[in-house]
Amino acid sequence: MKKVYPYLTMLELEMEFMGRDSIIHPLLLSDKGYTMLIDAGLPGQYEQLSDELKVAGTAPELLDAVLFTHQDLDHIGCLPELDAANRYATFYAYEEDAPYIRGERPLLKNNVVPWQSQLTNLPHGRIDRYLSHRQQFHIAGGVEVIHTPGHTSGHVCLLLRQERALIAGDIVFYIDDELVLPPVELTEDLPAAMHSLEQLLRYDFDTLICYHGGVCHDAQARLRKLLTTH
Repeated sequence: MKKVYPYLTMLELEMEFMGRDSIIHPLLLSDKGYTMLIDAGLPGQYEQLSDELKVAGTAPELLDAVLFTHQDLDHIGCLPELDAANRYATFYAYEEDAPYIRGERPLLKNNVVPWQSQLTNLPHGRIDRYLSHRQQFHIAGGVEVIHTPGHTSGHVCLLLRQERALIAGDIVFYIDDELVLPPVELTEDLPAAMHSLEQLLRYDFDTLICYHGGVCHDAQARLRKLLTTH
């Protein structure tokens, strides 16, 4: 785990992705006794996730909220265990992705990891409340939900206004010190995804916190360069 800001901790879970060993980064927001987990790793990583939360000073059964940026397997993998461990937390997702996360529809993608198509039971669990575009969480200096469709129709980013930082989910990856687009085969609607990236430039942030890759500084300039080259 790594403390990014006083109230934001970046957790570290191991994953094989795009043919290489990598780290994915669920996030823990903690402010005045309120704790929110953002995304939840792959199936089979619950023990790792629980250990990371405990090192960060909390535990699955103590969380107040769990928020999913979108429906992909590597973001909702530990949902069943979190759901079972904590019946009091509020589980959030954007409405378009909620049926997939609840298990009412099969996940849009069966290729996030090589072994996904072999799973007999895909992770699923409850969603208590839908997120909305421009919704505000009055924690950690203000957290704003930004609907960024494209990677999935219900993908969201989160703007940390006080820190001028953007939790990017999978709208962009940070690999080998470069911002890169997610693979086309993992993108539901590429034109919509590019439009969402362009819209992000309207927001005030200097830092991107990427699920794949971690913390990227000088983010506005890097994002503009990425859009120019594509």
